Amino acid sequence: MKHYQNILYLMNPSAEGTDGLKQVLSMARNSSASLHLLMLYPALPKELQVHQKAFEAFLSERIEASLKNVQEALGGEVVEPTREVMMSDSSPAVVITRYVLRHGYDLLVKEAEDTGGEGGFKALDMSLLRKCPSALYLARPISHSREKIRVAVAVDPITESEDAYDLNIRLLQNARSIADSCSGVLDIVSCWEYPYEEYLRHTPWLKISDEELADAVVNIWSEHRAALDALIADAGIAGENRVHHLRGEARELLGKFVRNEKVDIMVMGTVARTGITGFVIGNTAENVFEKLDCSLLALKPAGYVSPIKAYD
Repeated sequence: MKHYQNILYLMNPSAEGTDGLKQVLSMARNSSASLHLLMLYPALPKELQVHQKAFEAFLSERIEASLKNVQEALGGEVVEPTREVMMSDSSPAVVITRYVLRHGYDLLVKEAEDTGGEGGFKALDMSLLRKCPSALYLARPISHSREKIRVAVAVDPITESEDAYDLNIRLLQNARSIADSCSGVLDIVSCWEYPYEEYLRHTPWLKISDEELADAVVNIWSEHRAALDALIADAGIAGENRVHHLRGEARELLGKFVRNEKVDIMVMGTVARTGITGFVIGNTAENVFEKLDCSLLALKPAGYVSPIKAYD
């Protein structure tokens, strides 16, 4: 990931897996980025606070053991990250977002919370998707070898604002960068539909022939595909790009695409704008996130301002 140079990895003190740590160490190595490991733990009850130093030492040992095992498994030159254990005395999403803001991280990585195989993301992950200003990578286990990892990106080429267009360009370029470090193949997915088709076909108030309606649908498809091709050209992404121009609602099709194509990493934007500071995750994006069962890289528009401030 050549686009990120200052990465924060959030370690879960209760998790045994190291999939996320493996992925973030590979990211940092591939992009020559600095990496900081942060492990948050909840405030201890008053009667146990006398053991706080010992507990932090125990957590630090867990970090060192996990890091050593993953570095040995990766082999070769590996990034030597800085590490920190810190007590969290308020909402984890607030603490994490403030930490990102105060230290200027451009990418936050954490393992996606376990959903019991149901897909989607749980409360903390969804809160970070809504509020964290940096790019967010939610890691899930990847069984494929690096050379076979499937990377996909979802874009909507029909935009009415510069920030949405710029976000689409960043999505394509970020996804291409990830694909270049994996299989070399990028799946570009875009969904289109003609929402009035069924209404116009069956309404008794308008006399529209099947031929006229078919022509209208073809025109919508053609305009959308032309805009998609132009967007991909504007992004200037080389390499093997496979375009999937799907007819239907994104909220229904993207999750199915991920499952059917065995996508390992999906790149998406939180693109809806409402005028409310900090609220950018639209209904479509949120519905898609609820159905994803792969790793997710989520980007926000460049002008996004988090509702959480760096300091009180």
